[in-house]
Amino acid sequence: MQLYPETSMPKHILAHAQGLVYTLLHLMPSPYQQETLQALLELFLEATGQSLPAHSKVKSASAISRFLNQYQWPTRQVIRAVRQAAIERLLQVRMPGRQPYLQVIL
Repeated sequence: MQLYPETSMPKHILAHAQGLVYTLLHLMPSPYQQETLQALLELFLEATGQSLPAHSKVKSASAISRFLNQYQWPTRQVIRAVRQAAIERLLQVRMPGRQPYLQVIL
């Protein structure tokens, strides 16, 4: 299993996660919303324990709050994309034999 030097994630997991992030970014209706979603995801992925919007170095806390609470963005499409990616990934790594019953709830 080959790991990226800056992370402890295997290459195939990192590639899958990057694909999902790009899919989610393309669902956003404007470049501004893409930038805000990317800033929000970076907060979660930094894993510093400081995922509050106030700790973002790229977007202000109020910009992230507006993105989450006021702007129209395709919530259902985002949920479908994440659910589909999770199901595909789980089916890729499952053990041989009987197919599992999967229920992904977001």
